[in-house]
Amino acid sequence: MLTERRAAILRSIVDEYVDSAQPVASRVVALKYLGHVSPATIRNEMVRLEEEGYISQPHTSAGRVPSDKGYRYYVERLMREEAPSREMGLMVRHQFHQVEERLEDWARLAAVVLAAHVQALAVVTAPRNRPARLRWLELVKLQELLALLVVVLQQAQVRQQLLPLPEPVEQDDLSVLSRSLSERFAGQDAQDVRSRLEGLSPLERTVMEAVAAILEAEDRSSHEPAAIEGLREAISQPEFQERERVLELLGFLEGSGLGRLLPFPAPPRGQVQVIIGSEHPESSLRHYSVVAAAYGHPSATGTVALVGPTRLRYGRAVGMVRFVASLLDELISASFGG
Repeated sequence: MLTERRAAILRSIVDEYVDSAQPVASRVVALKYLGHVSPATIRNEMVRLEEEGYISQPHTSAGRVPSDKGYRYYVERLMREEAPSREMGLMVRHQFHQVEERLEDWARLAAVVLAAHVQALAVVTAPRNRPARLRWLELVKLQELLALLVVVLQQAQVRQQLLPLPEPVEQDDLSVLSRSLSERFAGQDAQDVRSRLEGLSPLERTVMEAVAAILEAEDRSSHEPAAIEGLREAISQPEFQERERVLELLGFLEGSGLGRLLPFPAPPRGQVQVIIGSEHPESSLRHYSVVAAAYGHPSATGTVALVGPTRLRYGRAVGMVRFVASLLDELISASFGG
């Protein structure tokens, strides 16, 4: 826990760095934020903040910039969440009521609103049934040690996969096994399936591990298709001056990249999740922060998210994501039942 003075200095550094994109010197903190504290005292406190990992000094002669740890402390303890003004809220609600009652149109408008008000990349996925659940499965013998696994999901999608078998099995036995596993695991999601693998025979375990992997892949693909807006605003940030960084961001927006960029599983409805830089499990995402919330109804959810460099206006981003997700909840409940 930081002292009150160090917390105030950290908040000043974050706010100033987000605004200017330049390392923050002690004299700037003294002049603009903490006029009652001497620059010498601020310098000493900044040294302590640096030693504790909350800020860093990119160059010897430069000021300080927040670290991921500093941003996390800021978000958890210092940030002032910026809910949209009453006038803005009414204007946005009016915009949504002007479009057709279609989830795709709402998702697209939500992305436009978020990108315009936060100046970051906005991604809104349409609601899908999540998590994927097994309806039934079938095994078809192809070769002595190879079968075709057919998985039918509750949403009626069909997925197929070649499955190496641990032992030779006749088709009649595969059919009996298929019926048995279907009866025992129908309605289960990937987590349920994996929690029940103990005690299965080697052949049963082979089949159900493959089923769990298919269900997990289906869950991750639920981020597609998506409405994406604000790319121009995002790449205009100083962090994207290098061409490689722009290409990296574009790669996340293509194909299965969204499944890596957005949080999985999605946060519980009503909560806003903030993932900052090094908190991403994937190293290639550690230049970015993501602010996300789920919306929809209990059986089908979508994701509302803002993506940007770690130098993000977190208070505004959290407030807007929360507002838009809540508004989409209201619209879906009123139109389709919640």
